[in-house]
Amino acid sequence: MITFHKTSLLWAALPLLASCGAIVGSFVPPQTVSNPANLDGAQLSSSSALQPAAVRGSIEYDTSKTSPPSPFADLKYPSDVPFGMRPHAMKLQVSLTRAIVTGTCAFPENVKLTVQSFSAAVSDASGQAILSGQPNLTVTLTKTSSGLASASYAVSQHTLSVSADRAATDQAINILTSGGQNHASAGAQILADKDELAGCSIQFTLGGTSITLSNFS
Repeated sequence: MITFHKTSLLWAALPLLASCGAIVGSFVPPQTVSNPANLDGAQLSSSSALQPAAVRGSIEYDTSKTSPPSPFADLKYPSDVPFGMRPHAMKLQVSLTRAIVTGTCAFPENVKLTVQSFSAAVSDASGQAILSGQPNLTVTLTKTSSGLASASYAVSQHTLSVSADRAATDQAINILTSGGQNHASAGAQILADKDELAGCSIQFTLGGTSITLSNFS
């Protein structure tokens, strides 16, 4: 269940504005939902070996393709949101908490890696809603351990943010609150500065995911 934080004085004043939904909605502050769609701990993996010059590739995660698939149930829309108001804007924030490189390539001590684009989606039988953006955010990967065929890397502190417009937000809320079992997916295009990684695969673990809902009416 999504938990909304109440402000008693605000809610006490809202009934006076109930006749005008747009005004009422403007008084509802943005609400943050932690770990939407159970994305914390999701592992975004490259589906093919990274390519050289400079090293680039794509990483993805999809609950419909895990083994076994891992759908999640609809959320119960919060009963403490007054007058049945719904958000019409959302922003997803997420971090890459660690990386694992596997294969026969060299494992450099440090890597500068740019997340060129990032997207996340929720879907059910009725359709799909997508949040996407081009953060072009550069992070530093620092090797913490390595073996013959793999190496682990810590990822420098950062936050990736992507937003949804009104249409995508409305579709996402409908998917998450009706229609039965849901799936979530996420993906990114990445670019690394070390050709030594070419030929290997990389996997990132997501953490610190949250969605901020706003523009209520």
